[in-house]
Amino acid sequence: MANKKVRIGVIGTGSWANSGHMAVYQQHPQVKLVGVCDIDPLRAEKSAKTFGAQFATTDFTKLVERNDIDAVDIVTPNVTHAPIALAVMKSGKHVICEKPLAMSYHQAKDMAQVAQETGVKNGINFVYRHHPAAQYARHLIKKGYIGRIFQINAAYMQGFLIDPAVPLVWRLQKDMTGTGVLGDLGSHIIDLVEWLTDQQIVSLVSDMQTFIHQRPLVDGSGVGQVDVDDGTTFLTRFNGGAMGTFVSSRYATARGNYQRIEIYGDQGALVYRWEDTDHLKASIGPAFVNEAQWASIPIPDRFKAISGEKSSKYNFTQNLKNFIQSIIDDREMQPNFQDGLRNQEILEAVEISARDRRWIDLPLDT
Repeated sequence: MANKKVRIGVIGTGSWANSGHMAVYQQHPQVKLVGVCDIDPLRAEKSAKTFGAQFATTDFTKLVERNDIDAVDIVTPNVTHAPIALAVMKSGKHVICEKPLAMSYHQAKDMAQVAQETGVKNGINFVYRHHPAAQYARHLIKKGYIGRIFQINAAYMQGFLIDPAVPLVWRLQKDMTGTGVLGDLGSHIIDLVEWLTDQQIVSLVSDMQTFIHQRPLVDGSGVGQVDVDDGTTFLTRFNGGAMGTFVSSRYATARGNYQRIEIYGDQGALVYRWEDTDHLKASIGPAFVNEAQWASIPIPDRFKAISGEKSSKYNFTQNLKNFIQSIIDDREMQPNFQDGLRNQEILEAVEISARDRRWIDLPLDT
C-alpha cells in the first residue's frame, strides 16, 4: 500500500476518540478517515463532520461490512472489544483496539487466535512504550548498563475518583469494564515493565479494594453500585529472578497522571517518570553507584519525539502512526493482540489471587 492512503473507520466517538484518535488520522498524510460509528447518532454525526468522515452510523456492522475501509480503530467500552474486533478481523480488515484487550483471558485468547488465523495487522494501545524515557530506559537495560535486575517497583496513580460526586460512569461497572483501575491503569505498567526489562511475571499475589461503593447515576436518577476495584496492589516474581511491586489507584490525592517505574540492578539503577519526556533519572557506573548518587540524564534526540512533537500525547500519537505504518509496510504491528493476550492473562491472575487470597503461578493454562 506504499502509494495508497489507508482508509480508516473509527468505532466509538467519545472524548478520547475525538481528541486523540481521529485528530491523528485527520492530520496523517497517508490516512483517509472514511466513517465513524457510535451508539449516539448525534455524537457520531458531529464527529464525522468535525473530522471529515464520509458517513456516520450507529451500527458497527455497517461500518465493518464496507468495502472502502481497510482498517478499524476500536475506541469503545471494554465489553464491546471482543465482538467488534472479531467481526473486523473476519471481514479481512486490519484492527487496532484500546486496552485492555478484552473482558477476560478466554476472550483475549479467541481474539489473538483469530488475528493469527486471518493474518490481518492487529494492534493494541499500550502507548507508553513510545514515551522517550521508556525508549531510552529499554535501550540502557538491553545494553547491560543496569546489569542483573533485582527489584522493580511500578506505580500508576490518578486522583479523579476521590470526589464521591463523580458519577457511575462505565469504567466503574464490572459488566462494562471487567476490572476497574487494574485494567484501566494497571494494564499499562504491567505491559511497560515486561517490555522494558524483557522479563515476564511468573507468579504474583494481589489485593484489590473498592473505596466508595455507591455513586450517583449519570442521568441523575439515583445512585448505583460500584463493583470494580478502585485500588490494586500486587507482588511479583519474574522469570529472570527479579522481584516486583505494582500499585495502581484512582484515589491518589493530588495526582493527575502519575507514572513511575524504578528498576534496580547489580550494575546500576534507573527511574522512569511519565511527566518528564526530556530526562531519565539514573545511577550507572561505579562513580555514581559507589557514592549512591543519581543524575538526571538528558534523553538523546533519537529516542525523543519526531517532527517537533513533544507533548504528552506523543506516546499515543506514535502508536497510531505505528499501526498505520505497519499496514503500509506490510509488517507486524507492535504491540499487538499477542501482547494484549499476555497482559490479559496477568490481569486475570491478579483477580484470582485477590479473590482466593493466594499466590498464582503463570501461565494460567498449565
